[in-house]
Amino acid sequence: MNKHRTDILTFSFAGLCILCCFFLAYMPRHPTKEARNYITRIEAYEDHLAEASLEDIRTLDGMFTALDRPVLYRNRTTAACWLRFYIQLPLTDERCFISIKNASLENIDVFYPDGTRLVAGKKVDVREIAIPTRIWNLPIPDTMDTTKPVYLRVKTDSIMWVPLQITTAPQVISNSSRENLLFGLFFGIIIAIFFVNLFSYLVMSNKNFLIYMCYLLSLFLYHLRVHGFMYFVPMPFMFLESVLWISLAGVGIFMMIFAKHFLNLSRTCPQINRILNVFIGLFVIQTIFGIFISSLIANYIAYITGFLVPLIILVTSIKLYITGFKEARFYLLALFAMFTGTLIWSTAAYAEAHIPANYFFLIGTSLDSLLFTLAIFDLMRKEIGEKDIMIEREKYYINLSRTDPLTGLYNRRYLNDLVKRLESEGELPAESAMIMLDLDNFKIINDTHGHLAGDMILTKTGSKIKKHIRKTDIACRYGGDEFLVFLPGANELAARNIAESIRSDILNDFSYSEEGEEIKITVSVGVSENRMDDSFDGLFLRADAALYQAKKTGRNRISVL
Repeated sequence: MNKHRTDILTFSFAGLCILCCFFLAYMPRHPTKEARNYITRIEAYEDHLAEASLEDIRTLDGMFTALDRPVLYRNRTTAACWLRFYIQLPLTDERCFISIKNASLENIDVFYPDGTRLVAGKKVDVREIAIPTRIWNLPIPDTMDTTKPVYLRVKTDSIMWVPLQITTAPQVISNSSRENLLFGLFFGIIIAIFFVNLFSYLVMSNKNFLIYMCYLLSLFLYHLRVHGFMYFVPMPFMFLESVLWISLAGVGIFMMIFAKHFLNLSRTCPQINRILNVFIGLFVIQTIFGIFISSLIANYIAYITGFLVPLIILVTSIKLYITGFKEARFYLLALFAMFTGTLIWSTAAYAEAHIPANYFFLIGTSLDSLLFTLAIFDLMRKEIGEKDIMIEREKYYINLSRTDPLTGLYNRRYLNDLVKRLESEGELPAESAMIMLDLDNFKIINDTHGHLAGDMILTKTGSKIKKHIRKTDIACRYGGDEFLVFLPGANELAARNIAESIRSDILNDFSYSEEGEEIKITVSVGVSENRMDDSFDGLFLRADAALYQAKKTGRNRISVL
C-alpha cells in the first residue's frame, strides 16, 4: 500500500514537471528587450521559389513585412526567407557578432552594407565558416555602416526558427563555454550509463541491456549531429545527413525493440506489438527519404513518428502498470521524460518554442537514459526474486522427495540412489561403518497407545539420531520403526560410540500417551565396519545381522559383526 501511494505521488510529480516544461517552452513572452537595443526595424520576406538574388531582393522594398522582435519563425517551408534589419552596435571596443542560436539551419548568407558576404549553416563546409562554434556567429565588419540595412538569407529543411542577437567576443566565448559544459555533462551521463549497461550485460547476459546499449549509441550519435558538434570535422554534407537519419532511426527502432522485449508485448499486447512493427518499417522509409530522396518529407515523417511512437508506448505501459505490471514504474517515468522532450521537439514544427526545443529533448533523454537503466534493474530484481522462489520451491520438492516427512531424516529411496551414484563414480569411501537401529516392541506401543503416540516416538527418535551423528553421516528412516546411519570415514569403534550415545539417550527419555500414561522405549542396535573389497550391500547385510542378534539376545543392546 505504501509503495502504491509512493508511485501515485511520483507520477503526479512527473505530470507536474511535464506541465512546467510546456509552460516554459510555450508561455507568452514579451519581445527580447536586449536584442531590440541592437537590432532594429527588422522585416521579413519569403522567396517561395528560393531563386532571388540580393539585387532582386533590394528592389522589393514594399514586399517586406515588419517583425515585432528579432526572431523569425515559420512552419516548415521550402521557401528562402530574407531578413532586413539595422544594427546599432553596443558601445564597446570588443569585436561584435550576429549570433543565431539554431544549429539545425542548413544555409545562411549574411550581406553587410560594405559588400561583405559571410556564409554559415550545416550544409556549408566548416572551412568556409568564419567562427567555427556550435551555433552560428557571424562577425560584423569594423567598417559597419549602421545607417544601412543588413540582409540575411536562410534556406532550411528544418524548422525556420532564426533568433538573432548581437553579441561581443567575450559573450561568444562565455556562451560557448557554458553550452559546452552543459553538453559535456549530458554526454558524460550517456557514456557512463552506456558502460553501466555494458558491464551489466557482460555479467548478467540480459538481452535488455544489449538492446538499450544500441539505443544509447544511436542517441549519442544523434545528439552529436543535431547539436552541431560534428560540424567541426570537415566532411561531406551527405555523410552528415546519413549520420543524422541513421542515428534517428536507431533511436526510434531500438526504443521500440526495447519496449517489445521489456513489456513482453508479443504476449501482453500483441496488437500493439504489430503496430510497432509497422512503425519500425516507417523509420526505415524515413531514413531512405532523408538520405536519398527528400529531407523535407523525411522531417515530416520524423515529427509524426517522434510524437506517436513514445505516445503509443507510454499509453501501453500505463495500461500494463494498472493491470499489475508494477515493475514498469521506472519505465513509465523514463517515458514521461522522453515523451515531454520529444513532444516539445515535435510540436516546435507547428508552434514556436521560446526555449530551443532541442534543449528539452536533451534533458528528457538524459533522464530517460538513467530511468530506463533503473527499469531494467527493477525488472531483473523481480525476475531474480521469482527465480529464488522457484529455486526454493524446487529445493522444497526435492527435499520432500528424499526425506521422511515424519522424522526429517532421509528416506530409503534417497539412500539407495546415493549409494548407486557413489559406487558408479567410484567415490564410495573405503573406510566406513553402518549403524542399524530398531525400536523394541514398537508395534505393541503403537497398538496400545495409538498412532499419535507412535508418531511422536518416531519423531523424537529421529531428533536424537541427528543430535549424535556428524554432518557427514547419512541417517535415514529405513522402514516403519527401523533406522540406518551410514558413517563414511568411520571405523567400528567410532560407530559403536555413536550407537551407544543414541541408545542411552533414547533409554533415558520417556513420552506420554494421550491419557497421560508414561511410555518408555528402548532400542536395539547393530553395528558393522566395512571390510577389504567389501560392498555396501555386504556392509548392510552384516549390520542387519548384528541388529537381529541384538534383538535375539535380549534387546536394548548393541551387537557388532
